[in-house]
Amino acid sequence: RLSVLAAQVEPHFLFNTLAGVRSAILTEPLRATMMVDHLVEFLRASIPQMRGDGTASQGRLAQQLDTARAYLGLMQARIPRLTFSITSEIEDAALPPLLLISLVENAVKHGVEPKIGPVHIAISARRFVQNEETLLQVQVSDNGAGFSGRVSGSGIGLVNIRERLASTYGTSASLSLKSLAQGGVAAIIILPFTN
Repeated sequence: RLSVLAAQVEPHFLFNTLAGVRSAILTEPLRATMMVDHLVEFLRASIPQMRGDGTASQGRLAQQLDTARAYLGLMQARIPRLTFSITSEIEDAALPPLLLISLVENAVKHGVEPKIGPVHIAISARRFVQNEETLLQVQVSDNGAGFSGRVSGSGIGLVNIRERLASTYGTSASLSLKSLAQGGVAAIIILPFTN
């Protein structure tokens, strides 16, 4: 549980958020209130995922979309140049815990923070059929800094996601990254669709 908690709510994330609230209290009290509200919403959405034993059967797409929405709301309050959208063609599906938030955190860290100016993160989920198999695709895209000459997809978080997908689904699941023509990166998870 402690390792899941550390992975989900990293201390620097909480410290940065609370420092942002503290600095906004005197100069921008409405923004400070909004940040606290988003932090509460994020913790409310993410704590149930931390209480589980981390097995793939406990993860749900709808719950992870709620967590991502709360997290991005908080990031938007901290970084006003950030906008985001979340669309899902399906109501819910099985999705191993904490996969989506890891991709969203990566988009903020590597796409939003290093870019100057407005940036957008788009999350989408859909079901599709390929070779007579029903699959789930979850995508996190940003128009941020992009790879900028860095090696793509070799970070510890991405390696961890790939290992978790492989241990749960074997070769039936994948995580891929691609540079986008307009700048930024799309991270795409494809796995067997199950209710």
